[in-house]
Formats: sequence, C-alpha cells, structure tokens
Amino acid sequence: MTKDQESFFAMCLKVKNFGSKNATQLDTITGVSGFFTQLNTLVTALIAADMGSRTDYSGYTLDKANKRLALQQISLQVSNALASYAVMNNEIVLQKKADFPTSSWYSISEDQLVTQATIVRDLALPYAAQLTGFGAVAADVTSLTTAIATFINVISNPSLVADQRKTSNAELPEISNQIKSLFKDKLDILMRSFEVPNPRLFSLYKSARAIDVNGKIQAPTVAVAVPPHTTSTVHSAALYENNRFYTLQNQGTADVYFSLSEVTNVEGPNPIVLAAGDTRSRLASNLARIGTFLVVKNDTNLEQKIRVWVE
Repeated sequence: MTKDQESFFAMCLKVKNFGSKNATQLDTITGVSGFFTQLNTLVTALIAADMGSRTDYSGYTLDKANKRLALQQISLQVSNALASYAVMNNEIVLQKKADFPTSSWYSISEDQLVTQATIVRDLALPYAAQLTGFGAVAADVTSLTTAIATFINVISNPSLVADQRKTSNAELPEISNQIKSLFKDKLDILMRSFEVPNPRLFSLYKSARAIDVNGKIQAPTVAVAVPPHTTSTVHSAALYENNRFYTLQNQGTADVYFSLSEVTNVEGPNPIVLAAGDTRSRLASNLARIGTFLVVKNDTNLEQKIRVWVE
C-alpha cells in the first residue's frame, strides 16, 4: 500500500472497531448493523489483497535456484558414472548418449535441463546397480528421479507469486473504492440518524471516519528503541481483545516487522513489515487469534525507534 492507502486502511479499521464496540447502540437504527457487516467483509478482503501485494518472491527464487543446483549436480554425477561404465564395458552407444560435458549442465535453459536430466535418468535405470565403483550408486539414480520432480514443481513458483502480487495490487484500489462508496452512499447517511438522539455515538463515528494522513497526532502509548538483531515486546496487555487497535510508526532508518504473540519477545504467527518512516494500523484480530504481546523484530545492524499507540 502507498501511504495514502495505508491512511485510508487505518481509518477503515477504526470504523470497523467502532462498529464492533457499539453494536448494541447501532442496532437501534434499522439497517446500520448490516452495512457494518458489509464493511467488515470488505476490510477482510482489503487485508488479503494487501498481504498478496506484499508477497516477497525472493525466497521462491532462491529455493528454485537451490533445487536447480541440486539437479545439476546429481545429473552430472550420474552422467559421469554412466559414461565411465560405458567406456569400461565398450558400450559405445551408451557412452555417446550419456557423456554430457560439465558446462552443458550449467548453461542450458530450465526446459533443456529437465530434458537432459531425464535422458540421463532413463539411460541409467537399467545400469543403476552396476554404477558402483564409477562414482555413483543405485541410490543416486533414485535421487536423480526425485531431483527432477522437485525442480519441475518449483519452476513456475516465482512467476506465479509475481502474478499474485500484480493481481493483488490491482485489487487494492478496487476494494477501496467499494468501501468509499459504502461510506458515502450508505453509512455516512444512516449514521446521521444518531446526530440528535445520540450525539456521543455520532461524534465517535465521525472521529473514526477521520483520515490522518500524517500519522498519529496524540502522544504515543509507548516509544521504544528496538536494539539491532533483536525481537522485542513493545506493548503487553493483560487480556486479548480482538478489537484492540494498534498503530505503529517506524522512526528508524530500516524496515522492521511487527506481530502479535502469545510469548514475550517471540515473533507472532503473522508478522507485518513496517517500512522506515511508515505508520501502520491493525486490529488485534487482524494480527492473531490470540496473543497479548505486541512484538517488533529488528534484523538490522542499527537500533530502530518505534512509536506505538494502543486504543
């Protein structure tokens, strides 16, 4: 999300939180609660799109590279052993088919690598038990079969993740527009029914609907300095409340990750990146199903200053 999108998202979470905390009073006006249910559904979709748009595919790329290297190495080992066996047994045709130069395993395309490795595997299967003494054993032929299948399974992973990010990025403004229409055409109008009979509730709604594009103005609940290479609890609560509203601001120079955990100083199950200079908000229910420790993980070599608001 951009900073403007994040500010809008924070406002949506505040209104969602307002609706949950004041459900009984909102039910006094026909139809209001139904639109808050619709808002909750759209916010959930917005969170899912945000997660998809931030998916890091560098891990998939590295995993793919590691599996390609493993396939190259086992293919070369079996190919060399098979060619050596063929030489010693005057299997000229087998030698010609199985003897691939080392460079060919590292310079060919992904499709060519799979094809070439499959050729070697098929040639080696009848001779698997006879490769001992030539630099390979029967188990290596089995490993080659496994390595081929494993590499095939990850070939498209990075591109699939990139496609997911592209789709999710396109969904963000679309879902945001649906929420804006819900506010403008429905909720903002219906909530005015409380303006006279329940001015306090109406005021709370207007406060929740305010978008603060510059981050929080009031004093933070806590301001902490998270040491380098440390996972630290920055706020703890006595009990878990799914409507507790967290806002974090990264005043440091590098990205950190925040999450909600059941254990102090231990990262929770769904960490969220907080970029340098950014302010992000989440309800407890968006972070974890249980947990009372708000945790920040700093993987950098420098101390990072974090401000936290808890509502």
